Amino acid sequence: MKKLLLLVGALVVAGCAHSPLQIQLYPQVQVAPESIGSGYSLNVRGVNELSGGGLGSLGGVYADTSQVSIANDAGSAIAAGLSQGFANWSFRITDSAPEVQVTAKLVKLTYNSPSQVYTTQVDTSAEIHLEVKVGHATYFGTYSSSGKDRNLIKPSREEVESRVNGLLSATMQRVFEDEKLKKFLRANL
Repeated sequence: MKKLLLLVGALVVAGCAHSPLQIQLYPQVQVAPESIGSGYSLNVRGVNELSGGGLGSLGGVYADTSQVSIANDAGSAIAAGLSQGFANWSFRITDSAPEVQVTAKLVKLTYNSPSQVYTTQVDTSAEIHLEVKVGHATYFGTYSSSGKDRNLIKPSREEVESRVNGLLSATMQRVFEDEKLKKFLRANL
């Protein structure tokens, strides 16, 4: 009986431990077609300025060993998502001698749970700094999103990945809802 209790106790403690988790970033935006950039070439460069390699922790008793990190190139993932949106604004996406240069810096992306036995709260946040150059004119924008969710059980890799990509997509979506950016482009193209 004593051995059975020790075995059950060991399984419970092991069940609280989480392994490190790597997720893929694939943010996407939904942008209605507009002719803002009709006839102009544009390039998007994504830059990962996140400090350290992780987004946070899955929480639980072993929070230090349950870190969430990015498995692919975050800068390229952001550039691909934003390029998709600018293409819907009728820009011609190119790598050589663009008339419009966009630099998107990922400065914040977190997925973090408190270090408790039972993980119930997940805090997420994302922030992107955007620089758009047209000739000698430059536009700067900051776009951010955050959320608080609840989990009763440890989320799967797919759930964490979906939540982070949803948050990052919502942050990038704000770029295309920015009326000041649209006005800047229309005035300088």
